[in-house]
Amino acid sequence: MLGVRVLEVSRVAVQLSPYPVPDKAIELSFLDSMFVDFPHLQFIYLFTNTANANFPEIIGSLKSSLTRILPFFHPFAGKLTYIPSATRAVIDCSASAISEGITFIEAESDLDIHSIAKDEVPELESFVQLVPNVTIPELPTVVLAVQVTRFLKGGVALGIAVHHTVGDGKGILHFFEAWASICRTGSMPPGSVPVHNRAVIKYPGDDEIAKEFSRKLAPTLPRITELNHSLQERAHLTRRTFLLDRATIKSWKKQGIHLSPSTFISISARVVVTVASVRGLANDDGPFLVGFPVDCRSRWNPPIDDNYTGNCSSPCFARLTASKVAGPDGFIRACAAMKEAVIKSTKEPLVGCKGWPNRSLKFTERVVMFSGSVGHKFYETDFGWGKPDRFKLATLIRDGVVVMVKGKEEGTVEVAVTLYAQHMDAFAKMFLSPFSRI
Repeated sequence: MLGVRVLEVSRVAVQLSPYPVPDKAIELSFLDSMFVDFPHLQFIYLFTNTANANFPEIIGSLKSSLTRILPFFHPFAGKLTYIPSATRAVIDCSASAISEGITFIEAESDLDIHSIAKDEVPELESFVQLVPNVTIPELPTVVLAVQVTRFLKGGVALGIAVHHTVGDGKGILHFFEAWASICRTGSMPPGSVPVHNRAVIKYPGDDEIAKEFSRKLAPTLPRITELNHSLQERAHLTRRTFLLDRATIKSWKKQGIHLSPSTFISISARVVVTVASVRGLANDDGPFLVGFPVDCRSRWNPPIDDNYTGNCSSPCFARLTASKVAGPDGFIRACAAMKEAVIKSTKEPLVGCKGWPNRSLKFTERVVMFSGSVGHKFYETDFGWGKPDRFKLATLIRDGVVVMVKGKEEGTVEVAVTLYAQHMDAFAKMFLSPFSRI
């Protein structure tokens, strides 16, 4: 267990700004409403070399820049709140909601940050104490909380908890990039003014769909049933990160060259085949489900501004047969099924959305779920003391959940895989082995 000690807990106030005054409440779109019952997403940046900036300077620059960026990203300063009369949740951005400011935790650890930042560390418990632990017995709850941990042997971890209703991966990354830019240069990047107006998410019956999502996915509001596994269940899981270089990715794409698979699909197919194999599904003819998000911003009619920060991704599913995925041509089958699902989603990104809550997905041995994107540039986030040496998503701890981000070096991709511990060693050996062995 990590030796992390909290030094101080303070609040970062929201500064007044000429930016348009926020609404008192942001009504969640139906795409936001899918995540009301989710625990906070927990992001961690590890900086192993901060020799040119001492800890008080880092704390001061992070706090002052956070104060300056929040008026532009006011939903992040709000509270997720339940409105009984509307039977749904909103993000409350009223003066009373944001007056408390953002929880900012300062901590220290006697561990070696380099041991935590290694590629192949069973990292599940190594990271959970480096981020704010925001529990949600019931609404309201804060949208954002921050923790900065100083390692006594050198290095700093920046942990950020963000509730998923405020945005998808692209929207949250937009906030991180803007905050880092102000921290580093004193100003936001050109052309980065965010769009928070949920009215751009227009769909026939969208308001009723949002309410239906809340009723089916979060039926006990304002009480919250978090989706995290209990500590007892989580003790049987492990997560490992694999860094894929350009040559490896190219070789995998070549295996499905007649399908022209994207980087995301070729990596996902490799993961799916390996998971099915190590789970011993070669003789299982049951259905095998692969789920992944598809960004709808450019697919919407009309297209939605790329700076839109709210959730704008639709769940996409590819359905296969378990034994065929684990079979000799499983990679080609997985590539084809995922590509077909993407093509359908491109044509009709919201097809069947009214029935999404009815898909009560159970994480079984025949399910693999992907999150993130090979295009998410979390490693480009520079707060002023260099780009991070390691980026991690500390949540989404379920068997068969895989998180992808663009790697630190050009052409690389990081793949974080969570599995039951008894499967991880076999997965690692098979996943990185020459292709002909799968």
